[in-house]
Amino acid sequence: MIVKSRIEGLQDWLFIEDIPDTCLPNSPLNEKKTVIERHPIHMANYQLSTGGLFILYSEMSFKGPVRIHTEVQGETVTSQFVFYRHQDNRKIKTSFHGRGRHNVRYIPSFVEDYELQSGTEYDYFLVVLSKDFYFRLIAPESVLHEDFVQKINKGQYTSFAHDDMFVTHEMLKVISELKDNKRTGELRRIHTESKISELLVYQLEQLNDSFIEEREPLASDDVVKLLKARAILDERYAQAPTQKTLAEEIGMSESKLRQSFKDYFSITIYDYLTRVRMEKARSFLLDEGKSIAEVANATGYNHQQNFSAAFKKYFGIAPSDIR
Repeated sequence: MIVKSRIEGLQDWLFIEDIPDTCLPNSPLNEKKTVIERHPIHMANYQLSTGGLFILYSEMSFKGPVRIHTEVQGETVTSQFVFYRHQDNRKIKTSFHGRGRHNVRYIPSFVEDYELQSGTEYDYFLVVLSKDFYFRLIAPESVLHEDFVQKINKGQYTSFAHDDMFVTHEMLKVISELKDNKRTGELRRIHTESKISELLVYQLEQLNDSFIEEREPLASDDVVKLLKARAILDERYAQAPTQKTLAEEIGMSESKLRQSFKDYFSITIYDYLTRVRMEKARSFLLDEGKSIAEVANATGYNHQQNFSAAFKKYFGIAPSDIR
C-alpha cells in the first residue's frame, strides 16, 4: 500500500510511504519526524511504520485556510481520530485536546482534499492497516464486524459507523500510550500491535453499544438516578459503595444500574470510579505534594503497592515518576 500527503501550494510531499501489505514476523519499526514552519503553516508530524502498518501523529495550526491532499493506494483499513479547538480556547491542556471524533473505514484506494480552518489547532492520529494486517488483529469470521467484512469482500468503501463517534477517555489513554511509548526493538513492535488491537476493541465496543435498539429509552427519573449515582462516586470515591449498595441508595436494581450507567455515560461504573480515583491521585501528587502513601489512602487503596500498580496501569508511569 502507498500512503502520501501534501499541502496544496507546497511542492514537496509531507510524506510518501510505500509499505508492504504483508505483515512479516520481526519486521522492524521505522520512525520519521518532520516539522514545517512556513507561513501560514505550523505542522509537526511523527510517523511509525512496518509491514502492513502506518501510524501518523500530527499537530497542526494555520494562520490562513489550508487544503491538504491525501492519497491511499491499495486496500486499507484506517482508524482515524481528529481533535480540534479554536486557538483562543486555552483551558484545555491535554496532549490530544478539544472535541474529538473517530471512525474506522475500509478504503479501496482513494484521493481526497481536506479544507482546514484558519485559527484552529488540530491534533490528528491515524492508523492505516493493510487488509492482511487488519484480519490478523480481528478474524474475518468474527461476529463483531460482519457487515464491515461483507463490504470489504465486495471491495466497497465502508465505515464502522455512518457518523463519526465521540472519542472516549479510554481511547485517549491508548493513543497517549502509543504516542509516548519509549520501548525499542521487538518489544516496541509487540506493544504497538497490542495497543492498536485495544483501540479497535474500544471502537467496536462503542459501535456495538450504539446499535442496541431493543432497550427502551431511559425515563427522566432514571436519568436523575444515574446522575445521583455518579455524584455519589465523585464524592465518596475513597470509600465508594459496592454496586449493590449504590443501586439501593438510588432506588434502582443492580443489573439495571450497571447497564444504564454504561449506556448513558459510555463507561462502566468500575472504570468511572477508577478514572475519578486516578485523576484525584494525580492532583494530590502534583498540586498538593502529598506522599504516595497519603495518596493511596486518600483514594481508597488499602496498600500502597496496589495503588502504585493501578496508577501505572492507568497513566503508563509510576506515581514516583510523575513529580
